[in-house]
Amino acid sequence: MRWLRGATRHLVAAGALVAFAGCGGVGPRTPVSGSQPTLTAPAGSSSKAAPGSAALPPSTAIPTDLGSEALNRRLLSQVTAPAGDSDLPIGAGDLIEVSVFEVEEMSKLRLRVPLRGTVTLPLIGAIPAAGKSPIQLEDEIRARLQRRYMHDPQVSVFVHEHQSQRITVMGAVRKGGTYTLTGRLRLADALAMAEGLTDDADHLIYVIRRLPAGTVARAQAGEASARASIVPGPGAVTEDVMAAVDLDALAAGREELNVGLEAGDVIHVPRAGSYYVGGSVERPGSFLLKSKITVQQAIVAAGGVKEVADWQDVRLYRAKASGDREVLTFSLTSFEKGQNAPELQKNDVIIVGKSTGKAFWYGFVDFFRGVFGVSRGL
Repeated sequence: MRWLRGATRHLVAAGALVAFAGCGGVGPRTPVSGSQPTLTAPAGSSSKAAPGSAALPPSTAIPTDLGSEALNRRLLSQVTAPAGDSDLPIGAGDLIEVSVFEVEEMSKLRLRVPLRGTVTLPLIGAIPAAGKSPIQLEDEIRARLQRRYMHDPQVSVFVHEHQSQRITVMGAVRKGGTYTLTGRLRLADALAMAEGLTDDADHLIYVIRRLPAGTVARAQAGEASARASIVPGPGAVTEDVMAAVDLDALAAGREELNVGLEAGDVIHVPRAGSYYVGGSVERPGSFLLKSKITVQQAIVAAGGVKEVADWQDVRLYRAKASGDREVLTFSLTSFEKGQNAPELQKNDVIIVGKSTGKAFWYGFVDFFRGVFGVSRGL
């Protein structure tokens, strides 16, 4: 699997993910290809492949004539066994319960983790909770109590509601929607939760992940990043990164394509003969390719761009005859000035980028708008 192929060939896969944080899954697995994806520098070719394209080596034989029922059965065989949720990180919106044995002030104390990710506890005050597992939070609370109050405190942290741990499955599936993660899940698990593909589903699907702004640029520059540096923090400015996955290849046993999922992931299963528009648009989703339509018209069909959109960063992901995927970058400003916008093809994906400066500015304005009633026009 080539995540960020060309510009960035891999969105990673085992242990620490560099551009697709945390694709590690449930239990040990051995990739069919015999090698783990790694982050590499640009290949130096003249055409760039789409970030996150899951291309296959020429030697791999993949059945391409599977019907939806046969493909669903093959995908079901890739579903992982259920696992506990003890290693899922705590996030904003989660409801946690903290208890310290023989400490009345901290007995079955229920707290909703706020957006800033920090909770306030009796005796020890504010403590960061978001991003930590329940065990890690227990250790932090125990260490603080030991330093000031107790010799060997018995601490327990239990997550009652994992509101932050949600994924979305949309498009040509039988039961699309938003699902709460109850353990470490993979792509095939999510498709099973959505009750499989519909008859008109395409076999090339997309996983869209939100990462801190600049992650792809740093990956293209060949910078190595630790997992902690690519997990978005509370209020962080982010960008959407897309990966294409061939379900026929996954069904044939390419286990490295069965990527581990993270909170906030969107799995989009397009209908055959459709295109997808996502990123900083008002109504992201899949649209049938009924007639000739340009990139600019497709963005209008998706409700137009949001205020925070980067007009200079419109990316078109397209499959080439070789099976590889390329990414073409366009400017909405150029289209407005008369440059011809390219026509879309089946399975094209358009992602409109987010402007870091605009996101900061409108967040700043919204803050004062809420506090003082200031309108954006003032």
